[in-house]
Amino acid sequence: MGSELTVPTKDKIHLGCGRKILDGYINVDMCDAPGVDLVCDVSQGIQFADSSFREALAVDFVEHIRQARVIYFMNEVHRVLVPGGLFRIHVPEAPGITAYQDPTHVSFWNEEAFTYYLDGHPRRENYGKYYGITARFELQSFKRTHHLWKRFFTTWDLNYLSNCLIDIELRAVK
Repeated sequence: MGSELTVPTKDKIHLGCGRKILDGYINVDMCDAPGVDLVCDVSQGIQFADSSFREALAVDFVEHIRQARVIYFMNEVHRVLVPGGLFRIHVPEAPGITAYQDPTHVSFWNEEAFTYYLDGHPRRENYGKYYGITARFELQSFKRTHHLWKRFFTTWDLNYLSNCLIDIELRAVK
């Protein structure tokens, strides 16, 4: 992250927005497109000061963060959230078909992957300091939705029965 910080004009940030531009959010993407408010690669840093936002949103995005950058990214999201700020994530669950279908999916998430960022969880407390995890979140909600399961009846492929999407809300502990 460079030394110049962008001054937020809104208190919510939409990370990896792509073409899904949302009102009420600062829409951020690494590609310049209509409606994108800030063009940057957030896996290299989020160009805002500490405690700039009350909400961060990542829809179909965190799976595009290279595995080697995931911890840094999660630490950065935590850094820019206010105490008690909410990080809302929508991601295909690994090992489901949609987690691996897109060649640009380079990190893979399931319910257990988030435990490394949960305040008080043994994975965070026992390993986090060695992995460089400084982010601390409380789990606010977790929802798993079966996705494309009806394709099983035309393909007889059992993988479709276990294909899920995750919606998770994490609250920043500071």
